[in-house]
Amino acid sequence: MIGAVGGSGTRVFSRIARHAGVFMGNRRDDQEDARSLSPFYGEFTTDYLAAHGSPDAAWSARAGTRLLECLREHLQALPGPEHPWGVKNPRSLLMLPFWHERFPELRFLHVIRDGRDMAYSQAQNQVRRHGRALLGSDMELPPPERAMLWWAQVNSSAADYGESELGRGYLRVRLEDLCARPKRTIRSLFEFMHADAGMRASIREVETPPTLGRWRERPEAEVARLVALGGSALRRFGYAVEAVG
Repeated sequence: MIGAVGGSGTRVFSRIARHAGVFMGNRRDDQEDARSLSPFYGEFTTDYLAAHGSPDAAWSARAGTRLLECLREHLQALPGPEHPWGVKNPRSLLMLPFWHERFPELRFLHVIRDGRDMAYSQAQNQVRRHGRALLGSDMELPPPERAMLWWAQVNSSAADYGESELGRGYLRVRLEDLCARPKRTIRSLFEFMHADAGMRASIREVETPPTLGRWRERPEAEVARLVALGGSALRRFGYAVEAVG
């Protein structure tokens, strides 16, 4: 399963997974998202976040039934019952424990992109749809600031869970590392997926987006405010925050 804050660059990771032989569903949009899972996330994500990941039994039963319905559609063209399959939908990040409860052998690829970049992304559907459940009144902050708070909170929660509960079933990869060192990064991805073919085709998929590092074009005081809000998470995920200009 591939998850991230929307706009983090998960599309290329789905393509890499397909080159590695993982079936990623028969209905994908131009972002490689699993379209069959979108109704599930639309119906249940906000309530799950509002319940702090601990909904009641009746809710969990309804959500579990709906998830299986969506997965049946997602997996209609699966080559065989033993064939590896995956789901690429950024909102998987938001319901990671829910998935893990139902699929104990889950392997989760957590994609990260610099939160300062994400603060200025046009891809803000996650926070618009589900942000109030976590951010409350902070949803009234300017869009870049609320985007930074969202980025810091949901990535930190997923990282906490992945590190403590998934063990070797958790891998976190920064988009910046994939772009800077594609061979090394894809090699680690293939090890994670237990894949041994498709490396060359995967490497050809990697292109550095022109928006990478866009935060550097913003006023220093503006970026400093973002760092003040999300500095702890930025440091945790390996982003230097000393020089903000």
